[in-house]
Amino acid sequence: MNLVRHVLITLTAGVLCAASAAAAPAREEHVTGGALDLPWLNGFGVSANMQPATLTSEHPAYANPSGDHTVAVATTMPADSGGIVLSATEPAGLSDYEWEAWIFTGDGNSRRGLVVRADHTNGFASNYQLVIQSGLLQMNFRKLLNGSPTTLGTWFTNTLPGGTPVVNTWHRMKVIAQGNQFRCFWDGTELTATPIVDSDLATGWVGVYNFRFDIGSIPFYTDDLLLSLLGATPTVSRSWGQMKALYR
Repeated sequence: MNLVRHVLITLTAGVLCAASAAAAPAREEHVTGGALDLPWLNGFGVSANMQPATLTSEHPAYANPSGDHTVAVATTMPADSGGIVLSATEPAGLSDYEWEAWIFTGDGNSRRGLVVRADHTNGFASNYQLVIQSGLLQMNFRKLLNGSPTTLGTWFTNTLPGGTPVVNTWHRMKVIAQGNQFRCFWDGTELTATPIVDSDLATGWVGVYNFRFDIGSIPFYTDDLLLSLLGATPTVSRSWGQMKALYR
């Protein structure tokens, strides 16, 4: 092998490895072997927190997308204790990131979804969240400041390519938080025609949220939760002839 070809192959391999490393998730929760992979903290001053679960074949969520039948579950508090659960994990020191997960609709009987930029200094009572509402007919991107909600974006699920989701089905949900802009996705379709702009929370933890004020003990199953860095540089596809031409 001549020197130029050796250098080109070495450089190309290095670029591919660097790009792959940049794209690797910074945090992953797969409930490996039936145990949680990440440390999770409970929010809103209640004891409910993320728990691992290994599903039996009779369970409606058994056919989880990864096929290992282990999932994370966030179960709401009893109604007389707030009917809420928010569980969050530290985002590897990042402020800008992608946060995504497979979520299970269950009975469609609670407001459930993903949380970004959750403030750990006030028990996560301040956060942004992408949620599907009880009844599965509407999705909202919301902001909570000390527990006070503001809706920043709304989508009706009958307008999605897959139509309104049904009960007991798995779906992919994702939020991208970058600076003061937020983009929301459902099953690979971007909901936000233009990014939602809001500057109140510049950093914070990621997690899940589940709430129903009048009924307690509602489980929210999630799986393969991934926190990824933004801005991975894609590799450029070139032929061997094009690569050699760069060094002539």
